[in-house]
Amino acid sequence: MVKFLGKVLFYSGCRTDDGLSLRRWFIFYVIYLTCLVAAAVFSLQYYDQHSFDLALGGWLLALYLFYLSICSSFFPAPTAWLVLLMASPLVGLVKPHTLAQLLHLSQLPPQEVVLLTTILLVAFVGALGSALAHLNEYHLFSYLLRCHRVHKVRQTHLYHKAARYFDVSPFTLTVLFSFLPLPVDIVRWLAITRRYRRDHYFLANFLGRFCRYGLLAATAGLMKIGWFGIIAIQLALIALILLRYLPKMLSYNQRRQKVGPAALAGKRAALVAVAAEPVSEKGMTS
Repeated sequence: MVKFLGKVLFYSGCRTDDGLSLRRWFIFYVIYLTCLVAAAVFSLQYYDQHSFDLALGGWLLALYLFYLSICSSFFPAPTAWLVLLMASPLVGLVKPHTLAQLLHLSQLPPQEVVLLTTILLVAFVGALGSALAHLNEYHLFSYLLRCHRVHKVRQTHLYHKAARYFDVSPFTLTVLFSFLPLPVDIVRWLAITRRYRRDHYFLANFLGRFCRYGLLAATAGLMKIGWFGIIAIQLALIALILLRYLPKMLSYNQRRQKVGPAALAGKRAALVAVAAEPVSEKGMTS
């Protein structure tokens, strides 16, 4: 890992004409994450000294944004539980009196306004973090393609089949699969390998995740779910993913177990046959 980061920061890497600079992006990304950590530390210290609810909210949002900014195919951590938690009454992200102060209201806002503000805030910040994480994934995957680390992806049947649909409406397809709870990496690979515009890619991921996180936040706020509901929903989503991919993984392992011994036996038989061949007179005299 250290060697890889050293190449990113101090070595130009493989030659390419895609116009991407992984070094500049990675430096920006590290500075961005560092600023989030600094904002979280500052907000928590300010809250400890002044007991200001807005500082506590800033601390929660900074940590929330940091977590979702690193969740991607390279770090496939679950996100639904945190979105539900941030929008649930357990956290109480938006306080009525704090919202009244920010909006300069003479009285506390209705509960519906507080709930709507919470849903929009959780969905917006979460979508921003996920879109940046996918943009970071875009650059890292492009780097791997340059160095021919994952070029076999383009040679798969699934890639060529999905490419036909992706070329029809890449923006709509990216939004759709960003909204779905199932991880479908082939759409991101298509966007990267076909050099889909990064601003459109970012916006499509943002819109898809905004709708997805907004739905989760509305569920948590309207149903007033607690820890049991949060854990149950997250486990249900994990089970859905396992049901989607586990049969393929098991069948793949079974094929490997069947092919592996047969291939090994074939290699051994070939070696035995070569060793049993008579040595020619020319080979003996040489």
